[in-house]
Amino acid sequence: MQFGLQAIPLQLDYFPPRGRTAQDVIQWDLQAAQWADEYGLAEIWFAEHYTLGTEPSPAPDLMIAAASQLTKNLKLVAGAHLLPYHHPVSLAHRLMWLDHMTGGRYIAGFAPGSYPTDGQLFDLSDMPKRLEMMREAQEIILALWTREEPFRIEGKYWTVDVPEYSELWRGPHMKPLQHPHPPIALTGASRNSPSLTNAGKRGYIPASQHVDASVLRNHWETYSTAATGEGLEPQRDEWRILRDIFVADSDDQALEHFLNGAAGRSWREWLLPLFEELGLTAELVGDDVRPEDVTVEYLAENMLMVGSVETVAKRVAELHDETGGFGVQLGWVHDYSDDPEPFRRHLELLGREVAPTVAELVGSAAT
Repeated sequence: MQFGLQAIPLQLDYFPPRGRTAQDVIQWDLQAAQWADEYGLAEIWFAEHYTLGTEPSPAPDLMIAAASQLTKNLKLVAGAHLLPYHHPVSLAHRLMWLDHMTGGRYIAGFAPGSYPTDGQLFDLSDMPKRLEMMREAQEIILALWTREEPFRIEGKYWTVDVPEYSELWRGPHMKPLQHPHPPIALTGASRNSPSLTNAGKRGYIPASQHVDASVLRNHWETYSTAATGEGLEPQRDEWRILRDIFVADSDDQALEHFLNGAAGRSWREWLLPLFEELGLTAELVGDDVRPEDVTVEYLAENMLMVGSVETVAKRVAELHDETGGFGVQLGWVHDYSDDPEPFRRHLELLGREVAPTVAELVGSAAT
């Protein structure tokens, strides 16, 4: 049972006249990665978006490259590369190089891209088309990563023609550091998620978005059924779930820093309206809660992991029990750069005190 971070990033004050520059955004997420590494967290995920001023992150590979030079043990995850928006040959080679740059700490995440304005930007507004492109790109990338002999793939959207090895050019030569390739993660949000079905069939890492425990149980059932159907053995310690978390030295202090700090503002001004806009409020809190009752205060006290070490460890262990078990819990990186100490302390307590306490609680429950 480990913990990690997801750097979307959440930036309500990005770009003038509100004050945050792109460099500010980049530096804060890299600072979070350094703290996470220092305090023993397992991994950090970097997202890819193009048209969201509240989630500015067009190049997760560059963030991973930068973070790799500032950290030693932290797994560095793309959450995710949006395959329809890249030529798969170019992306496959950048990611192989990234695997070497990180010393094998890189985990690939693939997705079709969910935001309609990103799709419009690339003239790819049709989601079924993006899903088809994702599948084709994925096959090309895996072939480039794993096949040794020359080959040609003529797809619907891209063609790749790998030449014979040349003594003159000493290539083609590139393969990933990790064998047979970097781990791959796919993320699901809806019940009976097609992405998690695909992950199960291929033996990829399953990751669940910020959803209610009942949806999480459905996610594991969806994933594990697909995996066993292919003769694979699903491993719960591979399962990542996102459930926002904030730890302080006391419950009152945690609520204060969360509700009246950057986290509360992110939920109030962006995340809750986004869940409502996407029609995912029921997935967030379950069917028994009225949408009008879903406030940041309700979430902090009933769903999210906000509190002292003891309170948060207990809630995490309860969720672990409710879902049947998972390997890594991710929490969002909120922009506390105006007053960084509460967020730094949160990560310190999470890595050094919550993680071992949860391990004890989960271990005791198992025996």
